[in-house]
Amino acid sequence: MIGGSRGGVGILIGAGFYSEVYPFIQDNLLKLGDYGKLTIPALVGVGPWYVIIPFVIVVTGVLTMLHRKGR
Repeated sequence: MIGGSRGGVGILIGAGFYSEVYPFIQDNLLKLGDYGKLTIPALVGVGPWYVIIPFVIVVTGVLTMLHRKGR
């Protein structure tokens, strides 16, 4: 029973620590990878169908090969 009490105390201490550190995390770390709304077609500079059609062909081919192998 003692292990359970220490676990509960640890959870409370961890929650308190997280609530104190979160504003720093929000202001600094969470903004590092914020590039806005990015899509693959926008990154490549083409229309969406130039990405969708090859993707569908590749996925169809992979699924067909897996089906033929019996997986």
